[in-house]
Amino acid sequence: MKTTLFLLALLISATSLLAQQNHQKYDALIRKADSLYQVKDYKNSALAFSEAFNNPDAKLTMNHHYNAACSYALANNADSAFFHLNYISTFMNYTRYGHIKSDPDLKSLHMDSRWEPLIEIVKANKDKALANMDFITLNGFKVEVYTTGMKNNQITKPVIVFENGMADTYARWKTVIDEVSKTNAVFAYNRPRIGESEDDSLPPTTEHIVNNLRKMLLEKGLKPPYLLVSHSFGGAYIRSFASMFPQEIAGLIFIDPIDFTKKKGYGDLPYLEIGLTQHQIDSIFGKPYDNFIEQLYEEMPGFYVEEVKISRQLTKTEFAECNRNPLPDVPVHFIKAGGFTDTEPPTIYDKEKMWRINNNIQMKRWLELLYPLKYGKLFYCSNSSHLVQTDEPDLVISSIKLALIDYDKIQKTNKPSR
Repeated sequence: MKTTLFLLALLISATSLLAQQNHQKYDALIRKADSLYQVKDYKNSALAFSEAFNNPDAKLTMNHHYNAACSYALANNADSAFFHLNYISTFMNYTRYGHIKSDPDLKSLHMDSRWEPLIEIVKANKDKALANMDFITLNGFKVEVYTTGMKNNQITKPVIVFENGMADTYARWKTVIDEVSKTNAVFAYNRPRIGESEDDSLPPTTEHIVNNLRKMLLEKGLKPPYLLVSHSFGGAYIRSFASMFPQEIAGLIFIDPIDFTKKKGYGDLPYLEIGLTQHQIDSIFGKPYDNFIEQLYEEMPGFYVEEVKISRQLTKTEFAECNRNPLPDVPVHFIKAGGFTDTEPPTIYDKEKMWRINNNIQMKRWLELLYPLKYGKLFYCSNSSHLVQTDEPDLVISSIKLALIDYDKIQKTNKPSR
């Protein structure tokens, strides 16, 4: 019996080790495919995706299928591109209708007879999944909004408001929204030019977007206080909201945010710490970087370019629009993604080491913001990519629930006694 148990344990251990090795190989191939895409070697990028998908322990995510389709489309392999797009649309209920319609990577597919039927499936998926989607007209232009959990729209409960990352749509939040709307009213939307929101011809400055958001919330009968949840570039918008209307904030959750604590010269710090000279740093971020940005403006869709311009403007002003007032003393959470993904060509320095140095510098500054607050929290996700809300939605849900609990504690503390 002991011999049998030993052999069984050995078999289980060997199987587990093989599965782990296969999974590591899959992740390595996905990183390789992403890196090849970044350097515009689309044919080999598509081949790397294909090799990854043939791995026996492949973790086939919707994002990986979509990214493979982009590489195939850019490599002029329409059949394989449509295979992956039809798969995620038919079997994985892909809903990002506005994104797929405007994605320049898929432009070569638009004249193919298979394109319109695919788009119709995606639109049907979106309409079914987001049945509460609606439009609000602001200054003559339509903005796509999504509300749910309206039965929970009560004066004692904060409204949970989602602000998307750069050029992204609210569909990214679906898993999180489905859960938190069980207890609270939820509002999500797409900024002008994104998804099915119309182009209002105005730069998406923080002041413009915050005023738009506030008007829409009130039009929907969603009064403060608001628990604002943001991803990436959206962090600049909710930080500005809290600066402009601190009395309306129940809490702030920043998911891998743009670093609105960044001052002039801070960007050099991780490069100096890793051992680069100032001359080397200047050579990276001088003329070559400016040329890269100009090329980006030419190649990317307008809704993306406009937000990149605002991001650069905020950096130049040291995020003055965001930081005009201190953070209100409410629950404030920072969620930091710690999963490194190598999607750039090789450089003169260790990219992962530099990336982690930069993360540590950012988190140190964020902790300094949290020190004066009674309910400040920082979460570090060691295995999550930048898209924490899709990689680890349960963590985002838990963060929201914790912030709501702490907000209730604040309300009870401040309630006058008889």
